[in-house]
Amino acid sequence: MTADPALLRSARHIAKDIFARVIQPGDTVVDATLGTGQDCLTLCQLVGEKGLVHGFDVQPQALERTRERLTESGLHDRAQLHLLGHERMAEVVPQGVKLIAFNLGWLPGSDKRVTTQVETTLKAVQAALSLLIQYGVLVVCVYPGHEEGQREQEALLSYAASLNPRHVSVLWHDFLNGGIGAPGCLVIEKIREEVLQSL
Repeated sequence: MTADPALLRSARHIAKDIFARVIQPGDTVVDATLGTGQDCLTLCQLVGEKGLVHGFDVQPQALERTRERLTESGLHDRAQLHLLGHERMAEVVPQGVKLIAFNLGWLPGSDKRVTTQVETTLKAVQAALSLLIQYGVLVVCVYPGHEEGQREQEALLSYAASLNPRHVSVLWHDFLNGGIGAPGCLVIEKIREEVLQSL
């Protein structure tokens, strides 16, 4: 199959391009929303044999799907999966993280009423920024096509815009002709170690 030559394909492809550019073998990274395990698999491939991926989700079936996917690929030993809300990641992940990925919304194929929530998402993003090393990167795919997703996008963009530009660089990527509710990708690079803006 021929690879898609398009440069601007989707928020998800932009996120994966960033993963590939930022992550080096041996890095510690975080998948803050395991879902079906696709991102976790990609991250495990990128960190290599000496790297580590911490994965979080509040739904047991997300951990089960991810574990199965990693086992089938022979990469299960590169990940530690946590049945825990991502807002609590700092309880189990030490500082020194290279990249933290969020893919917001709901678990595909499950109850769409069980979705990420703006309050815990904001807490998780703040926790994530505290864990990143200098020049570490936070990548958040946002889906404003449903009510809670719209709230998440508004709150995340407001918070990100308030961050000190001497501490972080912030990029918001979306498609102007994608229509109402088109997914977007928020990217925050931590450029200094100073304490970041509180919520």
